[in-house]
Formats: sequence, structure tokens, C-alpha cells
Amino acid sequence: MRKIFLIAVSIFMVLKPFYSMAGEDEAAAPSVGPDKGITSADEHEGIKLSKEAIKNFAMQTLKLSSSAQLWEIPSSAVLVSGEEVNIYRLRDGFYKRVDFEIISKSIGKMKIKSKDLKGGDEIVFTGLGFLRAAELSAFSSGDEGHGH
Repeated sequence: MRKIFLIAVSIFMVLKPFYSMAGEDEAAAPSVGPDKGITSADEHEGIKLSKEAIKNFAMQTLKLSSSAQLWEIPSSAVLVSGEEVNIYRLRDGFYKRVDFEIISKSIGKMKIKSKDLKGGDEIVFTGLGFLRAAELSAFSSGDEGHGH
């Protein structure tokens, strides 16, 4: 539990410059905007990040083949957050956390299917913790204790 807390604090410290504005009270600073690390947020589409944020988070993606119904992805693409187990899809510049079903597993990879995926989508397999922190920041109102 302590390790998770330390990771969360580290992620916050990395994200902080992307969504606070110089000279503005940090608690009042919006986390989404054209001059922020999170440039756009939509409940249905997901979040869009600035080029600088993508570079700093060192996120890597794997493009899904257009003809497949099942996709093989690296195990590192799976995000476990509390009781939720998801993957992040990149489509049209938006990162969105989606549900999936594991069909089979082997060392370091798995075959999955998901109604939220289609050929041409990309799956994020590095930088997931930063992406989750950005998502929480984008969808939290500031008065609530949690995001989304």
C-alpha cells in the first residue's frame, strides 16, 4: 500500500507542471485546456494529451490489425486500478480506458477481445500510471474526493 501511495505522489509531481498555471492558485487551476498537458477531456471519447505530455510520459502503443476479432497484446498493457482491470485505447488522438475479455494468456502476452476496440486502434503498453493519473485529474471536479 505504501508503494502505491509513493507512486501516486510521484505521478502527481510529474503531472503538476502540465495542469497548473503560473501565478494562479493551484487548487483553482483547471486541469484541462489548450495550454495544459491534458488538452481535451470528453466522457465518451477520453482524454487528449499535448505532444509534450506524451513525450514526457514515454507512452508506447501497439496498433491493432484491421482484420482481427481477437488481438494479441503485451501483458504490460493491462492497468489494474482497485478492482478494475482495463486497457487504454488510443483512437483519433483520444486515450480511453476500456473493458476487455481475456481469451488466452502466455508469458508476457495475452489474446483479448473487446466491444470497445476496432482495427486501427492503438493499445497503450507503457506509461499507464501517468495516463490514469491524467484521466483522474481531467475528470475530477476538485470538490470531490475522487475522479469520474
